[in-house]
Amino acid sequence: MVLRNVLILAREEIVAALLGFMVELQGLQPRFPEGSETVDNAIRREQPAVVLIDCDHADCTDALLEAVLRTEAIPVLFSPFRMRAEVQAVATRHGIQSFTLPTDSDTFRKLLQV
Repeated sequence: MVLRNVLILAREEIVAALLGFMVELQGLQPRFPEGSETVDNAIRREQPAVVLIDCDHADCTDALLEAVLRTEAIPVLFSPFRMRAEVQAVATRHGIQSFTLPTDSDTFRKLLQV
């Protein structure tokens, strides 16, 4: 059985690790950019089903969200620090889903179903 990849772009390593664990609990494979690899290269390399994007990540731009939308991956915007309404406003503008941390496992599972 091949697990689907979920690319995680988090500003902080501890948040990336937490989300990686949560992704594994859903039966999916967490993936991360390697070293100084660009996000575009990581997406091409991993061919993820979902890209979790921290809205405070240095590479989180409108251009990145649009680029992910042009691939077969599903972008999901998140934040461990911002208010839910603020993250939802950006996500809604791009027609994508979002969540804030902490989140419950049911909500997280629904966001990752592809």
